[in-house]
Amino acid sequence: MKQRTSRELALAIGIGGFNASSVVQTMMQSPATTDPKMAAVVMLVRHVQKALFELGATDVANTGYIDTATYYALEQLLGPSWMRMSWAETVGAVVDAKASKTQLSPAIQPADDGVPVATSGVLDALPAVPGGMFTYAIGAYLLYRAMRKKGSA
Repeated sequence: MKQRTSRELALAIGIGGFNASSVVQTMMQSPATTDPKMAAVVMLVRHVQKALFELGATDVANTGYIDTATYYALEQLLGPSWMRMSWAETVGAVVDAKASKTQLSPAIQPADDGVPVATSGVLDALPAVPGGMFTYAIGAYLLYRAMRKKGSA
């Protein structure tokens, strides 16, 4: 079998010409070591997800990030250590699976019993803010100081 370049793999999975050149560097890294918010990674994952859906993993949504359904579909195709393989190996396996008309099955989702997931306390209800809990601590301190000044006057 002929060795394919990263650009050829990107074109084979459906990434267009200019964009295929932009994902070449990403193809040499593993999914475990890439930043999931990089534009090249999002584009690559979207095309992999589209191919996985076409292969029968109908629970895989085209989100651009590796969610649970995408993880399990790639695990079906490549095995449990797929996160340590390069993107080129991952895309190559997906392209080969499409060529051989391999069929994947949707991941088995755990049953939702309707019971809310246990939380670690009332602070989990607070929305995420830049700085996290530190921001809330400063806000609580400033509120305390403001209320204390009102009471002493």
